[in-house]
Amino acid sequence: MATPELTIADAIREVTAAVQQAINDGYRSRAIDADDLVEVLLAIADRLDPPVPETTNEVAFPCPECGESDVDRLIWQDDEFVRCDSCGTIFSPGE
Repeated sequence: MATPELTIADAIREVTAAVQQAINDGYRSRAIDADDLVEVLLAIADRLDPPVPETTNEVAFPCPECGESDVDRLIWQDDEFVRCDSCGTIFSPGE
């Protein structure tokens, strides 16, 4: 198992190698500015703690009539029923 220090060192090595390859391929200049530094630091952070993927707005129980599953289009009428904003169907989720 890698120690946290080795994990950090490995992330720095990976990002450094990627930046060096971009310089060699002509995609990056050897000159560095604040924006470049921020980009490199964020790349290291992403390797250490990958970003959480975006979740979808889909629900577990879509509209039984039209299949709408976007939570923003399914409006609770009370604690039991939902109205589908796409087709107007009123239904009880899970039934």
